[in-house]
Amino acid sequence: MMRFFDTIKGRVVVVLVTFLSLSHLLGLWLYVQKSEEATTLLHDALLAEQIALITRLAERLPAAERERILDTLSSPTIRMTPILSAALGEGPREGTRAHAFAHLLGVFLNRPTHESIRLAYSPDSHLAGIENLLGRVRASAHREADHLPTTPLADIRPMGAVTVEVALSDGSWLRFAAPLLTVTPFSPLKLGAPLAAMLASVLLIAAWVLHRWTQPLTEFGAAAERLGADLQAPPLAEHGPSEVRAAARTFNLMQERIRRLVEDRTAFAAAIAHDLGTPITRLHLRAHEIEDEGMRHRVLADLDQMQRMITATLGFARSDFSCEGSETFDLASLVQSVCDNLVDLGHDVSFSGPAHLPILSKPLALRRATSNIVENAVKYGGRARVELGRSGDSVEVRIEDDGPGIPDHLKEEAFKAFRRIGTECSSLQGSGLGLTVARGITRALGGDVLLANTSHGGLRATIVVPARSADVPAASVVADAARSSEMVTG
Repeated sequence: MMRFFDTIKGRVVVVLVTFLSLSHLLGLWLYVQKSEEATTLLHDALLAEQIALITRLAERLPAAERERILDTLSSPTIRMTPILSAALGEGPREGTRAHAFAHLLGVFLNRPTHESIRLAYSPDSHLAGIENLLGRVRASAHREADHLPTTPLADIRPMGAVTVEVALSDGSWLRFAAPLLTVTPFSPLKLGAPLAAMLASVLLIAAWVLHRWTQPLTEFGAAAERLGADLQAPPLAEHGPSEVRAAARTFNLMQERIRRLVEDRTAFAAAIAHDLGTPITRLHLRAHEIEDEGMRHRVLADLDQMQRMITATLGFARSDFSCEGSETFDLASLVQSVCDNLVDLGHDVSFSGPAHLPILSKPLALRRATSNIVENAVKYGGRARVELGRSGDSVEVRIEDDGPGIPDHLKEEAFKAFRRIGTECSSLQGSGLGLTVARGITRALGGDVLLANTSHGGLRATIVVPARSADVPAASVVADAARSSEMVTG
């Protein structure tokens, strides 16, 4: 999970979800606030208009009939009672909803100075109002009650009650008691379903868009890794937005320049190695004319050493395993055959490991890398102990010797071309390309060569390559391994 959030896709998704959720909630909150203000103003205006109409009607009624008529007009949301004199004191505090309602009432009663109007507000009053109204709707025996929007009505709630006293023209007063209604405050809990739907749609679209937009980055990474293993890899497709096309075009140009540079340097090294062969051959023939036998042997030995170095350089310059196809073969049989060949030459080489270890890789390349390191172990360490095993998704070929080892600060130097560590080994034949070639091959296969000194003083070289093993029958693996061994040895 943490790996997902470490990607561009994961981080963009987190940013989108966070800011879209916040903006969605903030926008809805602002909308609800404005809607609540408008709903409150509309309710108060309708209530003030209702009180003004009933006041005008009461003034036209005879005093003896007022109480009966007003009782008939009373409802769960407003109650009216005729009284002889005002009983309320000062009005509500400035800036409150009740104070704004008093101004509305003055407008509808056409009393700008609010004379003969008394108003009191009680936030804790439990006047029977909307609850009775909803109860009446739910308990209705009429079939139409099922078609009423009871859910929005349930969101309406009283926030206290207002008591209004209005003076009539005959000197009497009329008292009104009504709840001030409002809607349920904004709650994020009510937004769960719409917010989840919004986020789900955004995530689906974002996942598709991000996949399309980040796919070129994945292709760039794969192309860069492929370039290190195969200079002849096909160029990147130049498609997508202009920035992606420009990056792909630049990458292809870089790949082409690197390919030309490597080809030119390889051709240059091969040409030098080839051209030096002719004068060395002439020197070899002329060395036989030296009369001093000791001098002749020393000169011929130097010329042989030069010839081996040139041959190794020419082979190194011309070596190219990128064109070799990957196939399933038995790595255990391949490593065993390398050890057996050296044993047949009289060297002390032992092998331990599984009888069969099928992998999908390049047998020729792995055979050369293994041979180089095992031959180095025999040459510089006197003997080689080869062990084959699996480590996770990789396979390891560990080669130990009994030599002097390599100091830690010189281990990286040992991989440089023509670099031979230790002056005591200067008399041994070699060109200093064994480890260079082995590391180049294994890195091209996605692995590496690691060096470490053992506890008894020798050197341990470990070849690590991806297993990429395939689930194939054992008989098929053995047949493929045998075919690979015949191809290599043949």
